[in-house]
Amino acid sequence: MTAQAVETRSSPASVRMPGVASTAIHDALSEPQTPGTVLGTASHAVWLLVDGDVIVASTRDATRLPNGVEVAADAIADTFRTVRHGAPVTVGLGQVLFEGLTIDVVRWWDPRPVLRPTSDARLSEAIAGLPTTVPEIDSGPLSAALSAGSPQTILAASISLIGRGPGLTPEGDDYLAGALSATRMLGEAMRREDTAVMLDSIAGPLMRHTSTRTTTFSAALIRHALDGRVAAPAGALLRALTGRGDVADSHQDLTRVGHTSGPALAAGMILGARSLLQSQPHSNGGKR
Repeated sequence: MTAQAVETRSSPASVRMPGVASTAIHDALSEPQTPGTVLGTASHAVWLLVDGDVIVASTRDATRLPNGVEVAADAIADTFRTVRHGAPVTVGLGQVLFEGLTIDVVRWWDPRPVLRPTSDARLSEAIAGLPTTVPEIDSGPLSAALSAGSPQTILAASISLIGRGPGLTPEGDDYLAGALSATRMLGEAMRREDTAVMLDSIAGPLMRHTSTRTTTFSAALIRHALDGRVAAPAGALLRALTGRGDVADSHQDLTRVGHTSGPALAAGMILGARSLLQSQPHSNGGKR
């Protein structure tokens, strides 16, 4: 009897890597394991849909996102080469599990920057000369609404920006996220409790609109922005605006992120800051 060779195909060797994760996704990463799906892949990142929310696994030379976990490797290492669009993933118990790749969360970072208390005069000086607009986005309605402090008009102006422009995160979404995050965080730094009340009042309706008007990933970033959770370069700009860091350098660093995302985020943040200076505090979250 002649032996017949049998062709076998080996699966890729499993790789295990440490990761640094955002505290915004602490619960998802720490609770019992939950199945998910890979939404998209690139050399520097993969996007995951887990229990209706989006988590991003990225390399350390990518932008650190508020809903992300960062591995200890650069994009050139091709860490995510075995990960495929639509493939299953499991998240929980401190791990992100792909076929052929396991990320172990070993450290956390807070995407909600700690800001120094600031005043109208100091903030006005910090934002002087920085742009509040980007091409293709009409900033007028949102600027007027934030300055007026009316939740209804802010909601309407915000909805008009959702999904505007191409990309995984449309330019209008990035602009809105910048404005909302700056309003939240700088409002706190200025002891403006009315801004938190105002943003909390529109959060539910706004997120219902994002669920049908933009990408799942972009909707997740807007939700985080509403609570002041931002990408690392955006957090650096917010800190600089309140006296911790160089404003010009941090603004330039943010504008270099992506093709349109960084400039739109930066312009939206400066718009939010300027609108705070133009508005008047009111105990119920609106302008008297």
